[in-house]
Amino acid sequence: MTARVRAALTWGQLQGRLAHVPAQVAHQFCAALARLLLVEALTGSGFSGANSWFSAWFSGLQPVPDATAHVAAPPSLVADTLLAELSLSAWAPLADTAIQIRAAAHFHRGEGAPQGERGDAPAFAVAEAARLAEPPADDRADDWPLAALDRLHRAAAASPHFAPTERSYQLLPLPAGPVSFEQTRTATPLWALDLLAGALIARSAPATRPLPLPGAVRAEALRPELWSRERAIITAEAAGEAAQRLSDQLDAAHASVREVHEAMTVLRSTSRAPLLYRLLAGFGPLRPLQIEKALGVSKNGVRDLVAALVKAGLAERAAYEHHTIIRALPRARRATLAAEGESRSVETSSGATFAAFDAAMADVERVLARMETARE
Repeated sequence: MTARVRAALTWGQLQGRLAHVPAQVAHQFCAALARLLLVEALTGSGFSGANSWFSAWFSGLQPVPDATAHVAAPPSLVADTLLAELSLSAWAPLADTAIQIRAAAHFHRGEGAPQGERGDAPAFAVAEAARLAEPPADDRADDWPLAALDRLHRAAAASPHFAPTERSYQLLPLPAGPVSFEQTRTATPLWALDLLAGALIARSAPATRPLPLPGAVRAEALRPELWSRERAIITAEAAGEAAQRLSDQLDAAHASVREVHEAMTVLRSTSRAPLLYRLLAGFGPLRPLQIEKALGVSKNGVRDLVAALVKAGLAERAAYEHHTIIRALPRARRATLAAEGESRSVETSSGATFAAFDAAMADVERVLARMETARE
């Protein structure tokens, strides 16, 4: 009950805040949520360290690193499937943001495709998760708001597609005798369950935003040997942590929108520069070509938007592999750059003052020298 109370409280606070969230904050929050879901899905699919290389890979500037576990689909197919599903979300801000991000996707399709695996594995995982999410015929009312997650975990634990696979061993004959090695398990697509978790909860609460819940379904909660109360505790703790993580992202979006409003008050009210900043701050760095596709603007329009953000100190141009990327500057980074700029300006102005003084003294000395020569 302690775990359930904490999870329900965190989830309820998040939903209460989302019920009155401004459109600008919702846009950046959804961009950050889409990135989080993509990174979690790629990591859970066997591509480790996705958070460190995701932005470069999404922009087509870096190939995906080698997988560290058996994978069922290439990362591009996982990302395409996720963005397609998010673009169909019942919550309009999330659907609109996913459409923008999907248009900006510039990664290489098909890279890292495993040999001999299903080409439709991500779509099949989403369909299987949707099948498990269907309420049973004998569904009984439950006082716990997140009771749907318990049903989803029980169904997934009995599914060969999502439940952890049994350990397999290979016996290798060596000179000193045969040695048994554990085989690497194939990554299970738990991200498909996270994708539908919020929508499943929203069925019993119509006012609830049908959000994905990255990290709400853990492999440890699907182990067949768990007692029902053990699984319930793990489920509640995971749901509470997932909701808290989204609440932290919502806090960051609120703070970021306030900052951009203060920094860009001099711009026209119709300027799309704040829209670009929210996308960069929430989802991550993008190339100018990606910005064109995401916002539907021309190359000159992108140049003007970026120039406005750079002038306001909200973004910077950076070079990566001979390509230009645009990234948002957080407040701490802007403060550091401002301090460095002030120190440089002081040093420059001081040097200019000393140079002017020396030049003036040289002129005085030349005048005095001519006067001395005339006197002689």
